[in-house]
Amino acid sequence: MQKVVIALIFAVSFADSAEAYTMCPGGSYVSGTTCRLAPNGSYVSGDQKPQIAPNGSYTSGQPQLAPNGGYVGGQGKMTLCPDGSYVRGQCHMTPDGKYVGD
Repeated sequence: MQKVVIALIFAVSFADSAEAYTMCPGGSYVSGTTCRLAPNGSYVSGDQKPQIAPNGSYTSGQPQLAPNGGYVGGQGKMTLCPDGSYVRGQCHMTPDGKYVGD
């Protein structure tokens, strides 16, 4: 019974993380299910219109200054990820080792 519960928890965790991000053309990842091309050629989550941050990067929606000096778009609580980057919501590690939010 214990092995079944552990396996189920692992499967649910894996399924959740797989749905948290999408691979865009060029191999980058964004949160959510769609990619939106920004004017500089980067991709942001397709949930909102890309907006330029003061440092020239693009975010999905209104850029907010993170404590590390970068900019984060989206909605929800800003979260510090294990690699020192910030995202909105929970941190989800993508196959390239970077983190995206919810």
